[in-house]
Amino acid sequence: MLFYVQVLLRLSKQNHKRISLAVPLISTAVVGHEFGPYDVTIHTERAIAYAKAVGGDESPDYGDSLAPVMVVAAALTELIEDLGLFSGGLQTIHAGQEASWDRPVKIGEKVDAIGRLAANSIRRGNHFATVSVSYKDSTGSEIGTSSTTIIVSGEET
Repeated sequence: MLFYVQVLLRLSKQNHKRISLAVPLISTAVVGHEFGPYDVTIHTERAIAYAKAVGGDESPDYGDSLAPVMVVAAALTELIEDLGLFSGGLQTIHAGQEASWDRPVKIGEKVDAIGRLAANSIRRGNHFATVSVSYKDSTGSEIGTSSTTIIVSGEET
């Protein structure tokens, strides 16, 4: 699941200077910072739309369970927003993804995701960050984990 998110600099039409935006959290968060909890429950309509978008004869049939990557993608959507990766001028590369599940997640099952910044270093002006996520069911039991590594560039330091 490799994807690139690129946000171009926004310019003022009047003076062609960069518009000031808030400092993204990726710049200030310390290791251990927690994100969420996020409700990443995937309901039937969304599961069907996903299956249609990526379906094909080679796609496995999960029955009444979700493709594991769907829950991870729902959490990433929230994390991207909270980390400020849509701030002007930032370019983000999704460099790595790992996930582990203790059991299948059923369509419509209540799942909460809690993220924690596991690493955040700067090398040659680029942020290398890893966010670990714990997924819990309605009883509060952990049912899975994931780890996402991103590289963020384009920020003035």
